[in-house]
Amino acid sequence: MLNSSLLPKLLAKEDLTVKHGNYNTAWFDVKNRVLGLPLWKEMHKDVYDLFIGHEVGHALETPVDGWHASEKKLKGCPRSYINVIEDARIERKIQSRYPGLIGSFNRGYKQLLDRDFFGPLDNVEWDSVKLIDKINLKTKLGTKLDVPFTDEERVFLDRSLTTSTFEDVLDLVRDILAWTKENQPELLDNTTPNKDDNNGDSSDYEESHTPESVGDEPESDEDDSQSTNSQDTDSAQGEDESDDESEETESGNDLQSDTTAEDDESGDEGDAVKSDQPIHDEDESLTDVNFRKNESSLLESDESGVQTHFVGDVSKKLIDTVVIEYPKLKESRIKLVKEYGSYDTHTDADFKHYIKGIKKNIQVAVKEFEMRKAAYRYSKAQTSKTGTINVDKLWSYKTNEDIFHTATKLADAKNHGMMLLVDMSGSMCSSMPKVMDQVMHLIMFCKAVNIPFDIYGFTSTNPDLSYSDCDYSQLNLTFDPDQLSMPHICSSSFNKADFMDSIEHIYKRTLVHGYANHILPRYEAYGSTPLNQALIVSHHLIKKFKQKNNIEKLNFITFTDGDANYINRVRDTHAVTDGGKIADVELYGDSILQIDGSRLKTNLRNSRTTTTDLLGNLKKKYGTNNIGFFMADAARDWKGRLRVISNSLNGRGESYDTHAAYISQANKEYNKNKCVHAQNVLGYNEYYLVKGGYNLKTEDDEFSVNKDASNANIRSAFKKYAKSKKQNKVLLTKFATAVA
Repeated sequence: MLNSSLLPKLLAKEDLTVKHGNYNTAWFDVKNRVLGLPLWKEMHKDVYDLFIGHEVGHALETPVDGWHASEKKLKGCPRSYINVIEDARIERKIQSRYPGLIGSFNRGYKQLLDRDFFGPLDNVEWDSVKLIDKINLKTKLGTKLDVPFTDEERVFLDRSLTTSTFEDVLDLVRDILAWTKENQPELLDNTTPNKDDNNGDSSDYEESHTPESVGDEPESDEDDSQSTNSQDTDSAQGEDESDDESEETESGNDLQSDTTAEDDESGDEGDAVKSDQPIHDEDESLTDVNFRKNESSLLESDESGVQTHFVGDVSKKLIDTVVIEYPKLKESRIKLVKEYGSYDTHTDADFKHYIKGIKKNIQVAVKEFEMRKAAYRYSKAQTSKTGTINVDKLWSYKTNEDIFHTATKLADAKNHGMMLLVDMSGSMCSSMPKVMDQVMHLIMFCKAVNIPFDIYGFTSTNPDLSYSDCDYSQLNLTFDPDQLSMPHICSSSFNKADFMDSIEHIYKRTLVHGYANHILPRYEAYGSTPLNQALIVSHHLIKKFKQKNNIEKLNFITFTDGDANYINRVRDTHAVTDGGKIADVELYGDSILQIDGSRLKTNLRNSRTTTTDLLGNLKKKYGTNNIGFFMADAARDWKGRLRVISNSLNGRGESYDTHAAYISQANKEYNKNKCVHAQNVLGYNEYYLVKGGYNLKTEDDEFSVNKDASNANIRSAFKKYAKSKKQNKVLLTKFATAVA
């Protein structure tokens, strides 16, 4: 199936705006050329093509002023009658334009017929079926259903199959209504729609219609694809319906006064839905109403039936606001020093000595990386004959056929890259010096082996997204960004001056202990853990990074000490206040995230599930090798994370003994290797559990032995010293092993 944004554009032959959102059905705004598509379940291709073809038919054939005609033009034209006859016109024309859709329409409507989309049609008393419903069934189902017509009725059917313009549609609708009044008066529905109707037909009908939409669903005036809160819309409609009853005229005027919406100052979308809504239709097509109601069964929903919420992608403007590029970050640091003075006590000599020590420390990892790289190349080497005789073997030509020179071609190593996200939440403050020390080793390693890299922090203290100062209406928000800030800490793409400045600042962070927000600009201050928001933005950063550096294998690393904040609110762009704030809508059940052209179904209220799904999507979409480091400071965090890993590996339903056995084994592994390693858990290819504080040191143990030490003692001391050179630099060592 083609991408759902691409297929309508191909059929329409124009640059339509295609929006996916929380709509009850597909709709088309003929004025602004916007096609709205709901979140459909995985449906059969023919049904999907039917709906897309139908809406594109409206895009191509239905005029702007046709639906929003004056009261005089639409008088005597029930809305659902227009739907039936206009559907017949545009579907006939779209199939004529694209004959390949004929089969899709036939097979699609057959499936919908089998699912009683038009209502139950077994043992129908056709004498009790209105003409408009017969025409609806015949024009959509054709020979799939035997619909009897009298000679008089067939005249109207034939006209419905030959209408050319929208004016023809309106003329035919008036004639059908007049004929029905004369010949089937007992079948007419002359009741006024009432919000208290237990059947709910009228409210369902109103929810699926709006001015400037042909077909079916309210348009959105905003760039965002969110719809308004359905409860608010229902309330607004219900109030309007009550008022309409008192204004109904004896003549059964079908149209509400054009001044109704203008006189109402509330201005929410409920008003937009009711602005041109008739006081009541003189009649309606029951099969059309049934069809609109049954379309809800095609929508995505969770197991409990709660409709899946659509969450659109982040905008470029939001990404630019969230990602703090280094010049901006550097400027904020300089500004802070000017205002409050510097707390820095190190000297240039201290910094140079520190860098010199790191370069010495990384040599073991660099050597291991080169050896692994060489081993990979030789393991993939190919040997072939050159066709040139080896004169040294010529003497053996009678007994040896292999007298030619051979050539060995070594395999090329893949172009690796690395992107690292560092958690800057408040709980990281005590271990941040050690974490930054590990990060510095990783940076110098990547420089030594020429691996492109980007390092970002993530925290929730972005002053540009503060609720008091930010104009959220300009960012096209689709979910709460949680004041996400992603400072660009260091990169292989920095010029020499910025690179040296960046690593010097990282060195300063290794010297600052405790909650040091007073010396940190807001962009990199300690906050909470908006990891999931950072992962959504990282999709776009990774795509750009891979393209820029021609990366074949990207190692994506996260370093955190806790689960992510969950996303429990999405932005409703229809509820912007005068202060620029946007109302929040609580999330329930599953959501579908639109990320860089693809859709990801997840539960945003379950942060761990969302993290796992987002990492899995990165792996699937960009081929990332996901490496996770979880740092546990407290014993409770350590045991809790081991339990999480055990649940992921063994299943939550396993016995207590199974999990206890894993935790015991993991503790033994930590005592030996200073980390616990798990594969393919929580969205990561490689997952490492480490302890913070002093345990996350990078210093090597001293190599010292007594003067009278035996050879065995010297050997043992040297092994311990060599092991510490790798063990204490856990982030560097594990990364070097993964990328080689």
